[in-house]
Amino acid sequence: MNRRHYFMALLPNADIQAEVTRLKQYCCDCYQSQAALRSPPHVTLYPPFWWPDAAVADLEQALDTFCHQAAPVELILDGFAAFVPRVIYIHVAPTPALKTLQAQLVKDVAKPLNLPPTQRHPFTPHMTIAFRDLTKENFRHAWGDFQEQSFAARCWISHLTLLVHNGRRWQIYREFLLRNLAPDDP
Repeated sequence: MNRRHYFMALLPNADIQAEVTRLKQYCCDCYQSQAALRSPPHVTLYPPFWWPDAAVADLEQALDTFCHQAAPVELILDGFAAFVPRVIYIHVAPTPALKTLQAQLVKDVAKPLNLPPTQRHPFTPHMTIAFRDLTKENFRHAWGDFQEQSFAARCWISHLTLLVHNGRRWQIYREFLLRNLAPDDP
């Protein structure tokens, strides 16, 4: 059975993507951590899972139905943080709206489709800039570099993105419009 690797995420606007990609490149150049460059800057809502090619239409239909009920959400990026000893990321405020969106995605899409439970930790919204191939020693140096720096940005996200792995990197497979706009929204 042919299957591919997917994950579901929120991607920030182009300006924030460019700035975060610059930080990922800095981590690659200075701390030999290039793994984060293999995906666009994002906040993971559901981590990577394998899905059969023959059932992609079912996955897309479930996401389309979910996004019809889900509202756009604001991402608030505020400073740097780390999962010691290998991950450095931009902290994303765990707003009630963001936490609700993620929990509803699990309840309304992941569970009904029997997606493998790949979430090993509680949902901690973040935007990774270095991980996996960051050695413990380079982590110490990089974290010393980033922990005192500031980073602040915010943007509204109007799409949920399904990404697929092409064998080398993650790429956008399809974007789903978050369509539940209240009547008084512009």
